[in-house]
Amino acid sequence: MTVVRSRRAGIGPEEAKNRPLYARVLGLQYLRPSGLLCFLYFEGAIALGALLALAELVDWWVVLVLPATIAVMVKINDVIAGAALLSASARVPKARGRAKVPAAPVSPAPAEDWRSRQSASRRYE
Repeated sequence: MTVVRSRRAGIGPEEAKNRPLYARVLGLQYLRPSGLLCFLYFEGAIALGALLALAELVDWWVVLVLPATIAVMVKINDVIAGAALLSASARVPKARGRAKVPAAPVSPAPAEDWRSRQSASRRYE
């Protein structure tokens, strides 16, 4: 079920339904391509393959193979992103409570220096 995959990636069921069809078909768990990017991945690859075939640079079977190849590369990228995310989260220790950051001391700027920054005419005086 896609809901189980979505829960692992931290996506709720409502957000999983609103994802583009391309992302749902590939079962992307960690990448969240927009609708425009999905359009470019699929229809753009078909158009590129057709243009290359019409220019007789490649055979017509490339029109079918090019979108499939791009889909495989996107899925591999999703798997690598998941592995990188899991390894990064394993290295970071879990924080307990809130971290306290000491405030940096603020040194007041000299008055003349502050005024010279305010006007371009005074910059070259």
